[in-house]
Amino acid sequence: MIRNGHQKNGEQEYKCKRCGTRFNRKKGTAVEGLRTPIHVIVMAMAMYMCGVGVAMIVDVTGKQEKTVERWIRRIAPHCEGLIKQELSKRNHGFTSRYLQMDELWSYLWRKKTKVWIWAGIDVVTRLFIAFHIGDRSGDSAKALIETIKARIHGVPGLITTDGLEAYVEKIKVYFKGSRYAQVVKEWEGGRVSRVYKKVISSHSLVQVVEFISGLENVGKTVNTSYVERFNLTLRCCLCSLIRRTLAAAKIKEELEGQMFIFQVFYNFIRPHMSLTVGKGKGKQKRTPAIAAGLTDHIWSWEEVLLYHPDYHD
Repeated sequence: MIRNGHQKNGEQEYKCKRCGTRFNRKKGTAVEGLRTPIHVIVMAMAMYMCGVGVAMIVDVTGKQEKTVERWIRRIAPHCEGLIKQELSKRNHGFTSRYLQMDELWSYLWRKKTKVWIWAGIDVVTRLFIAFHIGDRSGDSAKALIETIKARIHGVPGLITTDGLEAYVEKIKVYFKGSRYAQVVKEWEGGRVSRVYKKVISSHSLVQVVEFISGLENVGKTVNTSYVERFNLTLRCCLCSLIRRTLAAAKIKEELEGQMFIFQVFYNFIRPHMSLTVGKGKGKQKRTPAIAAGLTDHIWSWEEVLLYHPDYHD
């Protein structure tokens, strides 16, 4: 492969010495064939992951609404492929020491269909491991846990969830041997009247707390605080999940696409304040992907958009 001048839009062109094919760096990526300069698409995606709706992105970029929506539809499956590639067990040695799972509700177009977004994160690294969109049943719990199982080595040292019974049997089957505790909330009159902790596995509460004390930056007792805080970040970043939003996803597949974009943004692009190491000039910001050993640097939106799975095997 050799450089072969520049194209009309200023992009560096390359040429295959063997077959003579000419191409640029966009070949085989999410932005292949798009005439819009990549920095404009980068700006649009950065805004989109800050909770800004398509209408406002249109006002800022000067592009048509259908153009911005087409970008998102192209980038969503691209991000799905990136996540499946980079979080695949064959590409890393990551094991979750402390897994928290939770579910939050949302709705689709015109509030006619209520859906639940199930999410699992590693508390130590803040890695957003997997999600599933469905109802609030055992089948949805199984789908989430199966995906997590396929993306981590071994079983988590500790798992905490809310008091939903759908988790119990699935965790016993897929994560046999893990410490498992629930944070159960009792409601009365629309408010939480009582909160208590219940250990489901054969371990005692003392053993679970001792395990937690051996980890860094995860609190001192059994909780689901970190995944609940993650849910807040999710609602703030995706305009379709904001309360009383006017930009709800029309169909489930659209919401799934938005979630894959967010998963890439949260894991690879957005530095997490709690993961920062060092102070002063030696301070180093880190993303969950860096903390989990999946990468050695903070990714940019341009790097994500130009990502090609064939070059990351």
